[in-house]
Amino acid sequence: MSRWEGIEEFVAVVDYGTFSAAARALGVSKSHISQQVSRLEGRLGSRLLHRTTRKTSLTETGLIFYRQCQQVMEDLEAAERSVSQAQQLVKGQLKICSPHWLGEVLLIPAIAEFMRIHPELEVRLEISSRKVDLIDGDFDVAIQVGVRNDVNVVNQKLAATRFFVVASPDYLQNRPAIKSPQDIHLHQTLLFEDRGFSKPWKLINPTNQRDESLRVKSHWRSNSGHALRAAAKQGLGLAYLPDYYLVDDVESGQLVVLIPEWTTLIRHIVAIYQHKENVSTKIKLFTEFLKGYFG
Repeated sequence: MSRWEGIEEFVAVVDYGTFSAAARALGVSKSHISQQVSRLEGRLGSRLLHRTTRKTSLTETGLIFYRQCQQVMEDLEAAERSVSQAQQLVKGQLKICSPHWLGEVLLIPAIAEFMRIHPELEVRLEISSRKVDLIDGDFDVAIQVGVRNDVNVVNQKLAATRFFVVASPDYLQNRPAIKSPQDIHLHQTLLFEDRGFSKPWKLINPTNQRDESLRVKSHWRSNSGHALRAAAKQGLGLAYLPDYYLVDDVESGQLVVLIPEWTTLIRHIVAIYQHKENVSTKIKLFTEFLKGYFG
């Protein structure tokens, strides 16, 4: 039998006045409380409580033992609080991977604010457009657009984003008007391509709310959204980019949103990390911080 067994139950009976009240407080049965206290008394070889049908009271020995146990319980609670507080301190290295624009423009201010809260944290940020293997890449957290379907990762959604077709005013001069997605095929397009693979441009029909996928041909390709944005501003053609790339340029008039009535599917910016039983405090706090920051 553990030397701790019965002590919590005994202190609860004294604190709450009855076995029933102690049982409710600890979330156990009255018989369990009674059994544990009886075993404690048997182990000590001394009666600790006077029991009647209406109340319980301490014996002289019980009073001495209670005072000692009360201090032990307070010290134990203090120790647990100290451990809990220590877990909130973020230390060590946090290894993050992020796509270019998200990492270079949006993530840096968030990381800076998080590090001001947790000054003992070290950060290693890798910028890459490739799909990250958290284990092989030795990353704690990866930021990406689109939920990962892997069974061994957790997706923490940070914010929703939409993609838009844009072009510069200079490019649009003296060129065919774009009134529907089919008109896009009459124009030069700038295509995102990574390791020889490109995705279609997806738009939602405003009439029937069905999504349409456009397989566009392109004379200019890049694996950098930042490069596509710059090329569009230079008048090289139409680009299909997420809203977080475009806000400043659209507001300044350097880029124009085309066929805005054809909305795009919502995708999510997500933070992903390994699915395991004990996720480190720094990962949990960082991803929750990003959720609030981007939200």
